[in-house]
Amino acid sequence: MQIRELFVSAFRSLVSNKRRSILTMIGIIIGIASVITILALGDGARVAMLKNLQASDSGQQSTEINFAASGDSKISGFSDDDLNRIRENNQVNKVSVQSDDHGILSADGSVNGKNINPIVYLTSRANDDHLISGQGITKNDSLVNNPVALVSQSLAKRGYRSNRNALNSGIEINGTTYTIIGIISDDATRGSYNNYDVVVPRQVFQSNNADVSANTLKLTFVTGANVSEETKKIAEQLNSSGSQHNAGSYEFFDMAAMLKGVSAVIKGITYFIVAVAGISLFIAGIGVMNMMYIAVSERTQEIGIRMAVGASQQQILWQFLIEAVMLTLSGGMIGYLSGLGIAMGVSVFLPFTATVSLSTFLLAFGTSTAVGLVFGILPAKTASNKNLIDILR
Repeated sequence: MQIRELFVSAFRSLVSNKRRSILTMIGIIIGIASVITILALGDGARVAMLKNLQASDSGQQSTEINFAASGDSKISGFSDDDLNRIRENNQVNKVSVQSDDHGILSADGSVNGKNINPIVYLTSRANDDHLISGQGITKNDSLVNNPVALVSQSLAKRGYRSNRNALNSGIEINGTTYTIIGIISDDATRGSYNNYDVVVPRQVFQSNNADVSANTLKLTFVTGANVSEETKKIAEQLNSSGSQHNAGSYEFFDMAAMLKGVSAVIKGITYFIVAVAGISLFIAGIGVMNMMYIAVSERTQEIGIRMAVGASQQQILWQFLIEAVMLTLSGGMIGYLSGLGIAMGVSVFLPFTATVSLSTFLLAFGTSTAVGLVFGILPAKTASNKNLIDILR
């Protein structure tokens, strides 16, 4: 028999016993659908976790380096020189100081619709240092949480073209809008920083930015950068030549290493559940073997006729083996599509989307084929080993 004839014969045999074939396939469908559903949801949860914990919407990843001062000293761990050296790294997209003990920090904001990243000085007292025009921040402004700000000349001109236009206008810092009440010179300095661009009351800022940590440098890397390796290099550089390397230490939490560990745990749990679900495939395989033994028993006369007209034992074996594989493979493909549909439907009610990869499809294809081969080989051998003389009797 030619290969094509073997497939045609196997297909006709399955179709001639539709009810039995469908009932046998149900076990394969349930087993494969369970495995695909679990894998798709597990991979979706893992991918969502990695994205949410490590990367921004644009795919850029961020880490933080903290400065821990020796003893009880209160000093700023990051100077402008430190930031400028880090910015020279082509893997770093953005550098900003979240906060420090001197009240100097980098922030995000806008002035008259233009995005800015100013250096902000948080004042705890009345302040009119470097004031050029307008009025300074009073003690009462801090007491009543009055959102007012002093801005540099260059920042005022960038947003409003002149100092006069900027006065009594607004500036947004980290999501909070402050009223500009004074203009300061561009060379305003404090501590180890060369200058600052904005002055706001510390109490007002902290009440609106409770999650800002102390002495923390936030690094945002370009897409595709090795975040763990690059952050380690920067921390080592700061510990060897940073502005305060003799007064404390620069440390970072390796988020990438933690995420790899969590990812491995999620994978392990997913595979364990898949293994449990795979038990149903073993049971389904027993059902396939049982069906094939019944088919061999019922078709003894057919086997004898084929042998009488010249079919070899190998051809008889392949005929029944192909029949078993076609049965399990059909159930596997239906199970794959069912599992995919279930996973996508369930993910609608979850905070992540199910993920199905090519490897998942190959797993479904390979597993269903393997079940057919493993559990179909014994019945096929039984059919091929039948003796023509015994059959004719």
